[in-house]
Amino acid sequence: MILGKGRKDGTAGVAGHATLDALLRRAAEIRPQSRALADAPNRPHLIGGESRHYSWSELDGLVDALAGRLRQMGLPTDAVVATQFAMSCDAVIALLAVLRAGCIAAPLPLGWGRREVSAHLQRLGARAVLTAGRIGPVESADIMRYAAAETFSVRFVMSLGGPVLDGVIPLDDVMIDPTVADRVEIERSGNPADHVAIVTADAVAEGHIAVARSHNEVVAGGLAAYVAGVPDEHSVFAGALAPDGFAGIALQIVPWLMAGGTLVAHPPLAPRIIRDRLAPDGVTHAVLPVALGEYVVAAPLAERPQLRHLALLARRPVSAESFAAAAEDGLAVDVFYGIGETAVARGLRGAGGAITLGHDTHTSGSGQSPVLIETRVGPDGELALRGAMVPVHAFPPGAENGQPPFWSTDASGFRATGMPAAADKATRSIAIGSREAGVVSIGGRRFAESAIRGAYAEAGGEIAPVIRPDRLLGERVAGIVGDGRAIVGLAARLVESGLTPLAIPGGTRQTGQLPFEDTRPKETAIKDPEGILDPLGDAHSALAQLLSVARAAAGY
Repeated sequence: MILGKGRKDGTAGVAGHATLDALLRRAAEIRPQSRALADAPNRPHLIGGESRHYSWSELDGLVDALAGRLRQMGLPTDAVVATQFAMSCDAVIALLAVLRAGCIAAPLPLGWGRREVSAHLQRLGARAVLTAGRIGPVESADIMRYAAAETFSVRFVMSLGGPVLDGVIPLDDVMIDPTVADRVEIERSGNPADHVAIVTADAVAEGHIAVARSHNEVVAGGLAAYVAGVPDEHSVFAGALAPDGFAGIALQIVPWLMAGGTLVAHPPLAPRIIRDRLAPDGVTHAVLPVALGEYVVAAPLAERPQLRHLALLARRPVSAESFAAAAEDGLAVDVFYGIGETAVARGLRGAGGAITLGHDTHTSGSGQSPVLIETRVGPDGELALRGAMVPVHAFPPGAENGQPPFWSTDASGFRATGMPAAADKATRSIAIGSREAGVVSIGGRRFAESAIRGAYAEAGGEIAPVIRPDRLLGERVAGIVGDGRAIVGLAARLVESGLTPLAIPGGTRQTGQLPFEDTRPKETAIKDPEGILDPLGDAHSALAQLLSVARAAAGY
């Protein structure tokens, strides 16, 4: 599926006609026995299943095997397959297999509840779901089967590494022997790299929208990190970003495929393991949430002897001084700002929270190279972006003729992000803000504020959600406490509605285990009735872990 007429300026260099799975095939032909992909050793504890490791030849065979199974199940070309995985070998294999099968991968954000998943599956017209069994404390396959039951278009729910559940098809047998798979080749009309590869989810004030990218547009995003880190076939990447959005795929998976090196996949929740494995794994390039940046930079050189480039994903302005000491040790640090699902923009070194005004020549180069990203500040003081990595067309095709919200750009291809920004022409930089009006960002997961308020109203309306800034998560949802029994009842109804747990507050100021924060002045607070049982009591530790998943995976 090629949306619109394509853009000639997005087809240059390695991205010209190469799809993501074609980059895998090329690496397998050049370095078949070289180490390609491995799980971190703590995978069994965090997401289940044994830690895996593959050569390029084995990885290519597994992708063929899984792609062949998807075709055997009758999934047609350009069918949308929703996926949800933490960073792992399974996540990479699933993404590449969906693409090799000629389908479109639609990563679902970690932390979404049944409510958000079901609505998005309907929005996309998804034909299948491929998910992990569990992600940290979240039983992902269980959530997906119930969400799929509410979506008429979904024919299959499949899992890798999960328990056997009614209505879920386990595909673990595909992963047993990569040498027996038949080669899968799907003929595509025109330029194969101009076909839609992934559809990610973003939020605007009116709700969630689908953001579709071709292979070329995904690779354009990866080129920004590739040019910054300059990896080669001997490079070893440590990747810990969740592959549930454009940034997670572009910053860690694309540069690895282009370089043909080794990728060590780290699930979230374990920063100590990430740092401890830098030396044993021989890591040269690390792609991490910005929250882990200082932790890694502070490590003695003996713990990171070969690390030479650190790519950090941030969702809000970062102090330039945080990583100043890294240069003294020969470690290059680049902060990439994930601006919703619009683009990843490299931060200017020495200017906290600022990106380049106009063409980013650092990532675009000169001559015939495509302009990966171009920035400007609109007359309303909001950041606008265009370039080879910024999509132009709405998805599904024809969505632009229906009711908003849907993805759109202006006549010149600029996408208005809604993010406040201020331009400094003297330094050719733009200082960006951290909040888009009407959008709540919790651990990098974006929601329409109106949707959260609507869920509370539907659940009874005794308590209104309050959006508060949070040092770690960016923002969080609090509740105004009224009657204690009403609080417990509302929490239970919100859980029953399938609302994301990220929007059900876990307060710390109140006594007991009530899941809402008392935001009233202390002198007006009413002591909660004794003996009230919290229906979320057993889930509090899981919720705390889930927040950590979102925070660690999304740049907070």
